[in-house]
Amino acid sequence: MKLTIRTCAAVLSGTVLAASLAGCSGSNAAAPETFPLPEGVPQDIIMETAGISASEPVLTVDGGEVPAEELLYWVSYTADQYAQYGMLDWTMDMGDGSTMADYILDTAVQNATLYQVVDDHAEARDAGWTEKNASEYQSQLDDMIWSLGVQAGLVSSDSAETTTDENGQTTYVIPEDVEPQVDAEFVRFLAYMGLSQEGFFHLNQTSFLYNNMLEQIQNDESITAETLDEAGVYHAKHILIQAEPVTDEEGNVTDDGMAAAQTRAQEIYDQLMSAEDPLALFDELMASESQDPGSQSQPDGYTFGPGEMVAEFEEGTAALAIDEIGAPVQSDYGYHIILRLDADNDEGRAKYLDVLVDQWMDEAQVEQSEALQSLDLQAFYEGLGELRTALNEQAAAAQETAPVETTEPAESSAPAESAPAESSEPAA
Repeated sequence: MKLTIRTCAAVLSGTVLAASLAGCSGSNAAAPETFPLPEGVPQDIIMETAGISASEPVLTVDGGEVPAEELLYWVSYTADQYAQYGMLDWTMDMGDGSTMADYILDTAVQNATLYQVVDDHAEARDAGWTEKNASEYQSQLDDMIWSLGVQAGLVSSDSAETTTDENGQTTYVIPEDVEPQVDAEFVRFLAYMGLSQEGFFHLNQTSFLYNNMLEQIQNDESITAETLDEAGVYHAKHILIQAEPVTDEEGNVTDDGMAAAQTRAQEIYDQLMSAEDPLALFDELMASESQDPGSQSQPDGYTFGPGEMVAEFEEGTAALAIDEIGAPVQSDYGYHIILRLDADNDEGRAKYLDVLVDQWMDEAQVEQSEALQSLDLQAFYEGLGELRTALNEQAAAAQETAPVETTEPAESSAPAESAPAESSEPAA
């Protein structure tokens, strides 16, 4: 699967909006106010867990420095996914002579590189941090802090006061008597992920900067269908006739089914070519004949970039003109009758930005520091685990000493581990 901001990012309103720590260099963004550190939260979480300063550069991307805090956030982010399913074994051979520790580090380096690259190019394209970004970020941050307060049983939506800003955005007001405790829940939540408050703010910037660039591209009249075509961004519908293997009584395949699939696909194609309105008939036959389950959920077809579809489908689409229906094309799945459409739409332009990001990633000059290469990632992660346990205990103790009446069921006040967002793109 390709790395993109959309596949890496998580959501602030749900858990954490992940983005780049290194994105602030050269930006005019000012970090939001910081809250006092509650008991048990180290001043430098990375020093506490990895023995290295959070701000120490461990990676350079095109000359830009990535600090330890960001890189190790991605280490724990990846390790958490394996640990969730009981599959985390740092010494396990990944089948190519490398260990899981090597794989986790490589993945963290890729993620950190991706975010640094987006930061750099957003700045170069005048798509940097704006007042609108700051307002939206603060609104999402307020919502998240409020949710943490609700989970800890410190506040309740039923009895809450609200304020409305000039943009019509409504925000819950945290009562002054519990505000310190709610703020402490937020700081503990960040520490659970190995992040400082400044690091969390920096992390959030890249997703906003990516969206700033996307907005630019959506409104850029110089980008045309030809631009997208040259970038390998296509939009197509297809009618898939699957090859159904034939087996004997003993389960042996006696016919791979390709010939039958080709015959049926050719019949449908001939029907289309003889129709008065082939494009209208295509939709009817796609609904009744296509054996691609995705055709039902995506009746408008697929918008895709390089490498996201099987090669035969991508090449078959590229060979067609817009609104042209191609003769059946064979792939491992069977035969595809492809209708190419205009990719110049919102999704096509989003794919175009991802193609640009892929190019930037390919061109990026990345160097790891000696400090990074000598880090014991397993020891860091185990140290973070010990800190998480202590934070859970402190959060539970704090909740017991500061109860409030609430009509909502209180969930555990222990910070939840961050989870990756579902990808909005098909896997390659």
